[in-house]
Amino acid sequence: MRPFLKLAAAAACAVGLSAGAALSDKDVPEIKEEYRFVMIPILAQAWFDIVHDAAADAAEQLSEQMGTNITIDYQAPASADLVEQNTLLERAIATQPDGIAIDAIDVNASMPILNEARDRGIPVVLFVSTAPQGSQFTYISNDFYVQGRILGEELMNRIDGAGKVAILHGVPTNSAHADRYQTLTDLFAEYPNIEIVDEGFDYDDVAKAQTEASRMLAANPDLDAIAVVDAAGPVGVGLALQEAGRVGEVQYVGIDDVPQLQELMRQGVLDLSIATRPRMIGEWSTITLMLQNMGFETPSWIDTGIGYMTPDLVADGNIDGF
Repeated sequence: MRPFLKLAAAAACAVGLSAGAALSDKDVPEIKEEYRFVMIPILAQAWFDIVHDAAADAAEQLSEQMGTNITIDYQAPASADLVEQNTLLERAIATQPDGIAIDAIDVNASMPILNEARDRGIPVVLFVSTAPQGSQFTYISNDFYVQGRILGEELMNRIDGAGKVAILHGVPTNSAHADRYQTLTDLFAEYPNIEIVDEGFDYDDVAKAQTEASRMLAANPDLDAIAVVDAAGPVGVGLALQEAGRVGEVQYVGIDDVPQLQELMRQGVLDLSIATRPRMIGEWSTITLMLQNMGFETPSWIDTGIGYMTPDLVADGNIDGF
């Protein structure tokens, strides 16, 4: 069996494809000398760097196994700007790559362009952002509603289910951020002694998150907790708490495992972060695009599960992520 067929068989089992979905050796398209996959995140940011690095590592490993050359063409918008991201997406399609992986700022707004890519025969996978029902695009993520529920319940435990809470939202049109936000508001409504006193947006930008968290802390001297919905939020909140001298006074639980958040955990600013497993997301973005290039139909959802980052994991230095 060719090296790729071994990989494909293992991948098929991992994502739950039936044995009948496997291709025979003669059905497998000829492996090209090179493949170029374009990866477009929401913006240039540390969490997406982890995704990109993992995607590139997977590309290198597959290249060695298959005797080809797979490259990840990483194109990150400077900020979470829908127009800029869609422009990058359109430009990528015009270059006819072998695949596109994208975390869409607003998947519904980008759907006509994504459909254009598919119409041109370009494999497309969404990572983090959720594919609309019936769109037939594969997306790679965990269950963000469940993740938000875990985060919110942990936060409630830290303030005994009572007090004043602020919510720091991310990119309002991004499905992952929106799902976590909805979960938090649903959960807090179950607690009669919880009052949401402030809300803001950081657009997945650490500097904006710190500025917004500092504003919340100044405006609410009796604030008990801040809830976050993206990877930039907990870093910004931690920095703002340190700056205001309110570490331990205002509770929060992190999301994800970026290096700066790991450092804040070692400094005692937080004791738990619920991670989206960016390394696995990056790896499976590459694997899924390669499977599609080889003629496999991939599942609608590849669930990466949820990681838990605790102080013991980072005590001796930064971990490589989940």
